[in-house]
Amino acid sequence: MKSYQGVGAGFPGDAGTDASTCARINSAMRAEYLYLLKWMALPNSAGGERRYTRTRYNIADGGRNYNNKQKGGIILGIMKYITVFAVLALVLASGCVTPSDEEVKIGTLLPLTGDLAAYGGPMEDGARLAVKEVNENGGVLGGKITLVTTDSQTSGVAAVGAMNQLATVDKVSAVIGAAGSGVSLAVIGIAVNNRIVQISPSNTAPDFTTYPDDGFYYRTVPSDALQGKAMAKLANESGYANVSTFVLNNPYGVGFEEVFKEEFEKLGGTVIDRVKYDPSGVTFDSEVDKVSASNPEVIILVGYPDTGSIILKAAYEKGAMDEIDWLLSEGMRTDELALKVGKTARGNYIVANFTGTTPDPRATGPAYDVFAADYVAEFGREPATFSSNTYDAAAIIALAIEKAGSADGTAIRDAIPDVANAPGEEVSDIGTALALIRNGTEIN
Repeated sequence: MKSYQGVGAGFPGDAGTDASTCARINSAMRAEYLYLLKWMALPNSAGGERRYTRTRYNIADGGRNYNNKQKGGIILGIMKYITVFAVLALVLASGCVTPSDEEVKIGTLLPLTGDLAAYGGPMEDGARLAVKEVNENGGVLGGKITLVTTDSQTSGVAAVGAMNQLATVDKVSAVIGAAGSGVSLAVIGIAVNNRIVQISPSNTAPDFTTYPDDGFYYRTVPSDALQGKAMAKLANESGYANVSTFVLNNPYGVGFEEVFKEEFEKLGGTVIDRVKYDPSGVTFDSEVDKVSASNPEVIILVGYPDTGSIILKAAYEKGAMDEIDWLLSEGMRTDELALKVGKTARGNYIVANFTGTTPDPRATGPAYDVFAADYVAEFGREPATFSSNTYDAAAIIALAIEKAGSADGTAIRDAIPDVANAPGEEVSDIGTALALIRNGTEIN
């Protein structure tokens, strides 16, 4: 009854109006469709396996196009945002590079601890893989790239301290992160004021679409303006007529919920109750009681693994799963979710086969397969949901530096559209891309 399905055209952006943050890049591929990825919520260590099926989900995009690029999973859409589906999407313009033996520092601001820790390590590894490939191919400006790692702790307060360190102590010119939309909103002003390029691999809140970032903020995922619609379509086509929403009280949860409600009601559905929960909370019994009180057919849970697993366990214990189904957002999808929530009295995983939306990086085809194979060879495990998006972010920064001939933040900002836009020769390999830039060849 409940299977984890994922929408995969990327991990959240507005199809019709999201002129977001992420990039000013032309597009070649219409993002009318999101692919659904069926995933069973069972931990691999417990004998569970990921089972995939593909179904097309038509998400009207108002005619806006997206640029599909390749090797980790880049889809860079210039109408104001970079949208990533799979791997490195490289569109490069020619330019002169001034060699330098100095190292170039790029910061990462990812959740190595906290509610999103399940994503942080694999995301960091995605960046590490891209940097490794860049350095193996001559680095940038004649020198090596060094990653400066910081931990956002999935906390705006901690992230502010980390971003200030990256800006004033480490003096990086670009930062990959943060993962959570609320955390990024806490630090984006620091990045802009210090003229640091910030690229998030997983920010999905629609807020970034209109944020006055002076061109310094990008994302390699689409916003919840797209994913919220996909969730609404999933709920509608699953036969649910009425729902209640249960979301994080932060930009991610609130933004997702607003888009979902609007779309679901357009499809003829009814949203009965809308409950928000505190990301810093430790118990959520009262919220579970409230969201289940009206006995909706399904509850839409938009959350993160740690707090979300507490909610799901409480819902089970309170009988809020006996007659009510649950749909989960991509923020809940980790291999550890079933272990975190626990088992029934009969020894079955409580959330086995739950359903939700998540990006399918395979939507771009063979390029992602190459990335995934390289990732497994390097780290001995499969990439996680945003690993390829983080790879893309690091790759785009490196290519922009080489194109600009400078590691200055403003120069990187201005070069990003040039390295992620047509026309030019299509490439899907970092080494090839760097060589072509150095030869003055335009690349698409």
